[in-house]
Amino acid sequence: MMAEIDTPQTIFMWFNPRSVSTAFVKCVSFMDGAEVWCEPYVSCYSNETFANPETVARFPILQAWSNQLTNKYKDQMEDPNHIFRGGNLIPGRQFTYDWVKQQLEEPLPERVKFRFVKDSPICVGGRYDKLPNVPIKHTFLIRHPHRIVLSFRRLHYNIMEFEGDLDDYDISSRNPFMAWEKLSADPIFRLWKYVRENIDPNPVVIDTDDLQAHPSQILKKYCESVGIPFKDKYLNWDASDEAVKNFHGSLEQMIWGKAERAYDAAFRSSSFTPLRGPVPETVPDKCKGYVQEFIEGYRVMYETRIKPE
Repeated sequence: MMAEIDTPQTIFMWFNPRSVSTAFVKCVSFMDGAEVWCEPYVSCYSNETFANPETVARFPILQAWSNQLTNKYKDQMEDPNHIFRGGNLIPGRQFTYDWVKQQLEEPLPERVKFRFVKDSPICVGGRYDKLPNVPIKHTFLIRHPHRIVLSFRRLHYNIMEFEGDLDDYDISSRNPFMAWEKLSADPIFRLWKYVRENIDPNPVVIDTDDLQAHPSQILKKYCESVGIPFKDKYLNWDASDEAVKNFHGSLEQMIWGKAERAYDAAFRSSSFTPLRGPVPETVPDKCKGYVQEFIEGYRVMYETRIKPE
């Protein structure tokens, strides 16, 4: 059995959208001595995106959607008794790259054994200098691009209330988080290579399919690889989404993410759910650009993943 953690450490989990990462961060939030941050750099990226006239001009539908969400959930966001109030969530406008870096460099509070940060590599591309200047264990959660793009397409199709055929929905032209021509080259693969070449030759990689099919094996191996003493109780957690208020992150993001069902299943989760069928062999034409951009990096990282027995 591993010894209890007795020195401060920071663990990053980098992910692509729709990879069960929010359920994972909820799981970690119930681990002994965890301080959890949920996508602080996403909030920084979002703030800069909507403040950039060029980006706004390129994604006018997304800007209109953002304004619509602000108005739609204004009452919830201002409600002092909202279930997500009274914890660590704060207004998203407070997030800047320098502020987040400073916060993540602060000493761990008493009784906190490790700091866990779940974030998107898209939001730190070209800005690795904004990562905290502390020892970091970088880990990566990957998922087959076919699963990611089909899940994100359906979610965004519903959020944007698109009235046409699902196969005609072009996510690349509507969202800077999924516009592969903007993101090129593959941000998670690029960050993984940077970590291997400059920080850790063997960063931890886990695959969502493995996690869902073999949660006890993969979670145990993950914990061991980052220095968290594994306990069987970590495989199940409270289904209530009240725990979300204890995340460090953007209050608005959590509110609309739950209301728009982006995070709803993850917030209500109490374990890692089994897989629903094999990886789809093909994707519609309007999704192929994403797959072409991300499939090579996925395959390379997949070979280095923690494997089930």
